[in-house]
Amino acid sequence: MKTKKRSLPKPQRIMLNVALTIAALLFLTPLIYIVLNSFKHPSEIFADPPSVLPRTWTLENYGETFSGLFGEYFMNSVVITLAGVIAVVVLSALAGYGFAKLKFRGSGLLLTAIIGTLTVPLVILLTPIFLMENSFGLLNTRLGLILPNIAVCLPFAILVMQANFAEIPKEIEESAEIDGASRLRTFWTVMLPLTRNGLILVTVFTTYNIWGEYMFAKSLAMDPPAMPLTVGLTLLKGEVWQYGVLAAVITLAILPPTIIFMIFQRYIVRGVAQGAVKG
Repeated sequence: MKTKKRSLPKPQRIMLNVALTIAALLFLTPLIYIVLNSFKHPSEIFADPPSVLPRTWTLENYGETFSGLFGEYFMNSVVITLAGVIAVVVLSALAGYGFAKLKFRGSGLLLTAIIGTLTVPLVILLTPIFLMENSFGLLNTRLGLILPNIAVCLPFAILVMQANFAEIPKEIEESAEIDGASRLRTFWTVMLPLTRNGLILVTVFTTYNIWGEYMFAKSLAMDPPAMPLTVGLTLLKGEVWQYGVLAAVITLAILPPTIIFMIFQRYIVRGVAQGAVKG
C-alpha cells in the first residue's frame, strides 16, 4: 500500500516559504553585493548616494585581476583541487568496497582507526607534515599541497563509500559472480554505478574542502607562484585597497564551488541518506 504524504496546511506553507525566502536573502545579499561591485568602476563603489546596480557596467576589474598573479593562483587551485578530488574518489571507492564486501581479519579495527582520524585537530598534523615535506623537497610545490589534502579528506570519503557499498544486497554481487564476472569487473560495472549518490557526495565534499583550504596552503606554500587562490587573496591588499578588483577576485573564487553545488545539489541529500542505519 502506498502511504499518503502529509502536507502542511496552506497558511503554514506560506509562512514557511516566507521564512525560507527571508533566510535565503540574508545569506545571498552579501554575495550579490560583491558580484555587483565587481562590475562597477572603482569611483562608483564609494559614490554618495550608493547605487545597487552599476550605473556603467565594466569588466575593468576582471582585466586587472588577470594582469597580475591571480591567474597563477587560480590555476594552482584548479590543479590541486582536480588532482585531490580524483585521488580521493578513486581511493575511497576502492577502500569502501574493500571494507564493505571484502572482510578480512582486523578490517573493523582498521576502519575504526581511519574514522578516528576525523577527531584529530588538523593543527596537530601541521608541524609533522611541514617537516616531512621539507625533507622530501615538497614545499612550495603543487604535489606538496595535493598530498595533505588527500590525507585529510580521505577518512570521511571512505566512511561514506563503505556505508553505500554495505547497503547493496549481496545477492546482486553473487549474481554477477554466477554470470562469470571477475571481482574487478563486478566492482566496476555492477557495484560502483549503484553508489552514484555516494560518489557525488564525496566529490562535492572534497571539492569544497580542497578549494577553500587555507591552513596547509599558508604553511606549505610560501612563494607567491606556488600559492593557491585562498592564500593569494590575502596578498591583494596594498597601501590602497582596490575593492573593485577584490570583488572580481572573490566572484571568480566562489564561482567553481557554486557551479559544482548547483549541478549536484539534488544528489547530495540522497548521498547522505543512502547507507543510513534503518531503525
